[in-house]
Amino acid sequence: MSDSAHKGTSNPMSRDEMLAKDKKYIVRPWNGRNEPVPIVSAKDCVVTEAGGKEYLDFTSGYFVNNVGHTHPKVVAAATKQMQSVSQVSGRHTSYPVINLAEKLVQISPKSVNKVFFTTSGSESNEFALKMARQYKNKPDIAALDNGFHGLSLGALAACGSEKYRDTAGVPLASNVYRVPTPYCYRCPHVNDCETQCLDEVEQTIEKHPNTAAMLAEPVQSVGGIIPSDRWWKRADEIRQKYNLLLILDEIQTGMGRTGKLFAAEHYGLEPDIMTSAKGLSGGVGSLGVVLVNDKIAEGFFGGTTPTSGGNAISAAAGLALIETLYEENIIDHCAQAGRYFHDALVDLNDPWIGDVRFLGLLGGVEMVSSKETKEPLAKAILGSIHDALHEQGMLVTLSGPLGNFFRLQPPLTIKTNQIDHFVTTFNTVLQRVRTTV
Repeated sequence: MSDSAHKGTSNPMSRDEMLAKDKKYIVRPWNGRNEPVPIVSAKDCVVTEAGGKEYLDFTSGYFVNNVGHTHPKVVAAATKQMQSVSQVSGRHTSYPVINLAEKLVQISPKSVNKVFFTTSGSESNEFALKMARQYKNKPDIAALDNGFHGLSLGALAACGSEKYRDTAGVPLASNVYRVPTPYCYRCPHVNDCETQCLDEVEQTIEKHPNTAAMLAEPVQSVGGIIPSDRWWKRADEIRQKYNLLLILDEIQTGMGRTGKLFAAEHYGLEPDIMTSAKGLSGGVGSLGVVLVNDKIAEGFFGGTTPTSGGNAISAAAGLALIETLYEENIIDHCAQAGRYFHDALVDLNDPWIGDVRFLGLLGGVEMVSSKETKEPLAKAILGSIHDALHEQGMLVTLSGPLGNFFRLQPPLTIKTNQIDHFVTTFNTVLQRVRTTV
């Protein structure tokens, strides 16, 4: 990676000035290591900070820029739309909103055929829960352990992470209960993992007769937990047996991230309600949707609508994003790149790499101190690895149920040589850090 700024970059503040003013005026959502990075330009898989240092972005702007940062087709569509209509509120409509809704219905599972617009993933899941409860006239929701569904209070109640739930500062709704997730690398069962896990799912649901729906990500983004076909087949049979709606959260898994347009396609799932956001707008503004079937949509009363839901500029960018995914064959490339990334990391055969999990370019590496015991690698060592990767120009995040999972989710346009560069750097960093502990 070069250490020179992109040509044409104009920034009136130095790196230190940006960081000082950020600290003075902005409340940050995280206090992460080496963060914030004062970014002044971004293109495809590379972001550049003030001062010129470049980073390969394995966070995709927090899993948003699926076709890369500032893709020219997305930028052009948004720029053109700004010259005609920007925002008309949920009471009215515009060409981009209509066209995006039509396109989403055409490319989504056949079980959904109406679109409700929001401005974020959290909002989308809030409205999905509201739709399910209204339609079934039941309050309870079954949600998978370790699922992440947003940080607003209703969606937060469904989050599997106690750490996130505690941020509310008050008791959350008690009508969300949790069922086991297929975290096979750390399965607590000694016989048949999937059978015992799903037996527990069914037994738990059976104890909650007032359940309206099962809420789940097809693949769990936090920790890259990938269920088998067999697991999802029976899980879907269980929720149908107890007459539960299926709400699929495709906020992080959608828009090609798993090597399919939606992760539901891997399992043949037909949700009653499906949510999407993050990558949907190509990084332009905030855009989320709830896709739903006619029966549920017919009687739904939202109370009101998000003020900027269905923003015409974001919708135009979303249409351009979908077209780009197909025109540039990005989804197939993502599937191939994910397999390449997986195999390259496995081939390192490093003693600290416990498990490598990828579906498309959703995944990463679970780090352990011992492959035999699977003891999570110590936080101090994980921090040293993170710092060394940052120093070498790699933007990564630590995540997972135990906080020992390096999420590696670059834009879907990442090239093989960029993956090779990361893997080589990662290998060097692991060996170097190991000599210091």
